[in-house]
Parts: sequence; structure tokens; C-alpha cells
Amino acid sequence: MYDNNIKLLELNALKHKIESLDIITESNQLIAIIRTNKEPVNCPICAAHKIKFNSYRTKKIIHSVSTQKPCIIRFKQRRYQCLVCGKTFSESNPFVAPKSNIGHLTKLSILDYLKDFNHTFTDTAKLFNVSIQSVIDIFDKSVNARRRTLPEVICIDEVFTSKMNKYKYACVLFDFNKSKIIDIIATRHKSYLIEYFSRIPKEEKDLVRVFSMDMWDSYRDVVKLCFPKALIAVDSFHIVRNLNEAIKAIRIRVQQKYYISRSKIENNDMYYYMLKKFHYFFVKDYESIYDGKIKMTKYQTYWHKSEILSYLLSIDDDLTKAYRLKERYREFNLTADYENCSDELDDIIDEFRNSNIDEFRLFGKTLVRWKDEIRNSFIRVNKRRISNGPIESTNNKIKTIIKTSNGIRKFTRFRNRVLYSINKDIPLQNK
Repeated sequence: MYDNNIKLLELNALKHKIESLDIITESNQLIAIIRTNKEPVNCPICAAHKIKFNSYRTKKIIHSVSTQKPCIIRFKQRRYQCLVCGKTFSESNPFVAPKSNIGHLTKLSILDYLKDFNHTFTDTAKLFNVSIQSVIDIFDKSVNARRRTLPEVICIDEVFTSKMNKYKYACVLFDFNKSKIIDIIATRHKSYLIEYFSRIPKEEKDLVRVFSMDMWDSYRDVVKLCFPKALIAVDSFHIVRNLNEAIKAIRIRVQQKYYISRSKIENNDMYYYMLKKFHYFFVKDYESIYDGKIKMTKYQTYWHKSEILSYLLSIDDDLTKAYRLKERYREFNLTADYENCSDELDDIIDEFRNSNIDEFRLFGKTLVRWKDEIRNSFIRVNKRRISNGPIESTNNKIKTIIKTSNGIRKFTRFRNRVLYSINKDIPLQNK
């Protein structure tokens, strides 16, 4: 029975120190009444050996570890009196830190629970029967994440953080190869980033080979200044998204020519109906569109996707030209390689810049401004094309933390929470 109680309370590491352990249930709480083995002690004031037992003092300790009920340790702590200086003192308490009523094991269990980015401070407090502020204090005292060493390939992106930060966006640095967050910087402002990177030794910065980023000019300026040896790659997803926005604008412009009614789209012209209902044909990969009969509600009939696409492209010459040029860029983006992409990229840029479609000429200017970075996006490291793809899924986890950020009102705490729960390998302080 004794061993079972030790196991139940997860006290195996302290088993050798425990003299007696009794468990009772009281007010739906599990109460563990514990005395430790008597050990030789000296006076902590004068170091004298002449001491006498005075009394027991009960110390209440929150010990919510693995039991289904709230659990409390009542530690029968011995009090002693020094026969030399007359001072009284207590024997050591192996279950809890001085001036705390939350046990060591409970604190470790709380910190382990917080490794899951879905677990909030509020959830944790409820589970372990402590206050929210206690959870926050335990986290703040135990977690102080350091920046990771800069790797060969860095993804740089931002995340909206105004809820717990004086700046609107924080900057996220991500290790492309190891899928770890390097650091979270309070803002993406250019001057702040330059100052941040200036504190990192030159020898470390020189090891960085590539930066992957979206089309934020400040990031490019900072990298060129602080990492002159590094290449810059623009994430292909952001280029394609820009292109899709351009073709969307063209589609809407053409669509509005045939607008009739503010009511159901079925009451509008057939051209308007088709462009509105099947807008996704212009931005979605053709291969991923449902390959079966698709209902045409306006005429209560069904068409195959190839028929729908043909009809859409027959509506307007601009749409036809835009779709075909968009597809050419998509094909280029999927199949080109770093060594041989320059000539084809130049040809594509010329097509966009010489287009009679305003939206595409504007997109062509974007391609010109980011031409070198687009070419660099075809670089492969460990057989993987450089991109910000790995950081996007991480940013979704960060957004979850922000969305459920009870108790997170300071950027430092937010940063530590993200690094601790997503990287999983942040060492604890004050163990």
C-alpha cells in the first residue's frame, strides 16, 4: 500500500526521504500526510550541534500531479531550537521551494503541460488547481529562451502581435533546415532589425547562405546591409499570390460589364453568372478542380470543368490572354531550376511588361524589382526548394497562441511562450 501511494503521488525520487505517508480524502481532495526521515541538523544561525526537537508544523503544499482529484500534501515539518543561541528553525522541505506552496513536481508538470501550444495559462491553472497568476509566475521564472545560433538558411516573416506588443507586427526568424524558430523580434521595423543584427558577431552572420522572405522591401534592405554574403530568395507562394490578385482584378473588371441585379447571381447575365460562380477557375490549379460534372444552377444542367473553362475564356480576350500567361508563369514556377531559369524568366517578364492589360504590366514591374530574388527561389538545400512554406505552418501555431493568449500581455512572455511550446527544446531555469 505504501509503495502504491508513493507511485500514485509520483514521489519515487523522494521515497528514501519519506518516513511515513498516509492518504485521506477530504472535501473531494486527496490529502497526503507526510513525515520525512529525521536527519542530523545544525543551527543555521550559529552552526551549533546542540539542538532539540521543539514541535511539528504542518506545511500545506499543492501537489496536483497525476491524480484525478485536487491533491494536497500536509508535510509534518519538524521545528528545532538551538540550545546555544536559542533560535528556532525548521528542517528542510524536499517538496517545495522556500516561500512557495506549490510543489516542485507540480511546477514541472505545469511546465510540461505548457509545452503544448494549444494549452493556455487558464487551462493549466484549472487542471492543476492553482491560480492563473501562479502559472504565469512559474512560467516567467522558469523559461527565458535564448536566440538560437543563425543557421545556413533563414526564413523571415512577420506575425500580427498588437495584442501583447506595442508594435503591430513581430518578426519571426526560422531555421529552414531544422524547422525551429530562431527568434521572435519585437518589430519588423528596418532600424530595429538593423540594430538587432548588429549585435550578432560577424563570424556567425557570415555563415548564413540564404534568406527566404516575402516581398517586404525592408527585409531585403536589412539583409543586404547586415548579411552582404547571403543570397535573398523571395518565397514563390507570394509571387503567385500577387499574380492571382492581378488576374482576380481583371476578372472582376470584365465581370462588372455584365452586372444587372443585386439579388441572386442567377438573375444576372450569363457571363456575369459564370464569372462570379466559377471565379476560382482563374486562381486555382486546374488539376485540383473537381473532375466531374459541376451543376449550373442558372440553367439546371451540368458541365464538365473543361467546358466551364472554355466558356469562361471565350467571354473576353483579356481573360484569355491573362489566364494563359498566368498558366505559363505557374508552369515556370513548378518546373524551372536555378541554373537554367534566367532566360525563361526574362522572356516571361517581357510578356508581362509588354501586355496590353494594365494589371499585368503592373505585375511585370514587380517581377523586374524582384528578378534576382525570384531566381534565387529555385535554389535547393538538401533537395528542398527554398521557400517560406515551413514557417507558414509555424505561424499558424503562433496565431493560436495569440488567439488564446490569456495571461500574455507582455512581449517577453509571449516570445518565451512561443519558443518554449513550439521548439520544445528550451532548457528550464531554476530547476
